[in-house]
Amino acid sequence: MQKGHGIGRSVALNWIALVVSIGVAFFLSPFVVHRLGNVAYGIWTLVNSMNAYMGLLDLGMRGAVTRFVSRYHSQDEHLQSSRAVSAAFWLRAGIGLIVVTCALVLPSIAISMFQISGEMQMATRWTFGVAGISFAVTLAFGVFGGVLAALQRFDLLSGVGIVQTALRAAGVVWLLKSGHGIVSLAVWELIVVVIANIALTTLSLRVYRELQLLFRPPDSATLRQLWGFSSYLLLVNVCGQIIYYTDNVVVGAFVSAGAVTFFTIAGGLIEYARRVVAALGGILFSLASSLDAQGQHTELRRLVIQGTRATLLVGLPIQVALFFGGHTFIGLWVGPEYASISGRILQILVVAQALAVANYTSFNVVCGLGKHKPVALMGLAEAAANLLLSIVLVRQIGLEGVAWGTVIPSMAIHLLFWPKYICKIIEMPVRDYVWNAWMRSALAVAPFGFACYLADRFWVPVSLLYFFIHIAVLCSTLLVGILVSFPDEVYKQVRRRQSSFGGSLGVTLGLVKRAE
Repeated sequence: MQKGHGIGRSVALNWIALVVSIGVAFFLSPFVVHRLGNVAYGIWTLVNSMNAYMGLLDLGMRGAVTRFVSRYHSQDEHLQSSRAVSAAFWLRAGIGLIVVTCALVLPSIAISMFQISGEMQMATRWTFGVAGISFAVTLAFGVFGGVLAALQRFDLLSGVGIVQTALRAAGVVWLLKSGHGIVSLAVWELIVVVIANIALTTLSLRVYRELQLLFRPPDSATLRQLWGFSSYLLLVNVCGQIIYYTDNVVVGAFVSAGAVTFFTIAGGLIEYARRVVAALGGILFSLASSLDAQGQHTELRRLVIQGTRATLLVGLPIQVALFFGGHTFIGLWVGPEYASISGRILQILVVAQALAVANYTSFNVVCGLGKHKPVALMGLAEAAANLLLSIVLVRQIGLEGVAWGTVIPSMAIHLLFWPKYICKIIEMPVRDYVWNAWMRSALAVAPFGFACYLADRFWVPVSLLYFFIHIAVLCSTLLVGILVSFPDEVYKQVRRRQSSFGGSLGVTLGLVKRAE
């Protein structure tokens, strides 16, 4: 298991890459929307949504590669590592060829389903085709990213991610300023994807020099081993894709391609907030596995409580700020014409996301313990309800109906299923878990929420700079809330820091005195 500083370093590296990615998307999104226009941007979003669905063809294999390579590498069983990586690579490469074939068929379906106008149909066909090739490359060579994760080389993964983000952004700006459209964006994305995957493959083979890519069909025993771990992860991923990406498809099919832009702006902000919390995911997963293997059940319960508090204290203030100030932010960020509609959709979606943040730690712990079968089945029920309600409600109340179709099933699952299930696994009373993990964190954020409500009514910023200053000022109330809700924990941390500082000071003074 990683030491404390190792965990912190991994999280910090993940967050650095995330900040770069979100920062680039933040400044780039309004530029892309206005340069492409609602229709072209809506088509570009639909292409990316289709690729997200094809991501299900990973079959959960990257997670399996990370798990087995980590275990085999620590046991010096390098041949077993090579077999696992090779089996996953050749399986995903074969699926990649199927993806490229499907990319030739999907445009016709999309043109008919989403009522794409005649002047955009050829561009849609080419964009789908090139995007399919990009995804096939990522699918096949993505196993080497799993190898680096297994070896805990988050520095290399983050470095490649940052360079990939920078290259993508530079190309997008140049292409759109030069008057190019979505086809050129897709070609540039393919070039960047090839460069990034060559880098990941080279780095993983250099870091793990004993690893070999075996040029023979994978044996059935290795495939059974990989599939035994990844099958329910696949079902979880399938449900996640339906829940998070079906909305754009429903909007495009039942409203219009242009309306997708309004929904995507709100959904994009939700995605950024989710990724902030997701930076903890791999760390929590591996910690839960290690604690369970060592029989440290008390520490496992502590991980659930402390991890839930951490994710809520990081994620919940973001959700609160988006709920009260999201419409203002969207107006300043993308344009006032998007503020009202996208802002209202954002408020609805935030409700579901806040509950998901509350159970994010529990999800990773359950997966780390290998007890995610019930999670997959409940996810399947949520995904089905999400799709059905979205289709029904979009006919009744339009775009907001799609958002409510996401929120209602999510609330049911996160409130009724998750607390009981995680408490059953870690053998803790539900009341203790809800109070110590959920309620105390919510109370800590409450003053910040009230301050955001008042600010939205009486202090409206006139630029993005003032908006961020506005949020920074309001964050002082969050600190007050944490001090009031967690006085003992804050006191212990302060005492620990003082002891650490005092010990370091004593050592330093001793060395100085000895030198004299």
